[in-house]
Amino acid sequence: MASGFGTNGGRGRCFPFWQEFAKCYAGVDNPKECKNQYEDYQECLYHRKELARLAIVEQQWLKNKTEEKGQAKTEIKDSLTSALR
Repeated sequence: MASGFGTNGGRGRCFPFWQEFAKCYAGVDNPKECKNQYEDYQECLYHRKELARLAIVEQQWLKNKTEEKGQAKTEIKDSLTSALR
């Protein structure tokens, strides 16, 4: 990946992030100062943060769907009860 060549030739999608990280790493005395650039490069490679956010959104979506179903059942039950009176 760090070579700069992508799978289909040309530049790889993460090469610019690698360049930023390498530039930072070469220019500092303490490598911990390049943590942000390193995290950006890792995110580009593995999408861990993106996948974690997606899982949270999906969980919330499923929760909302189950709540909607519960409300719909309650509304139907109430309307049937009132129609029978």
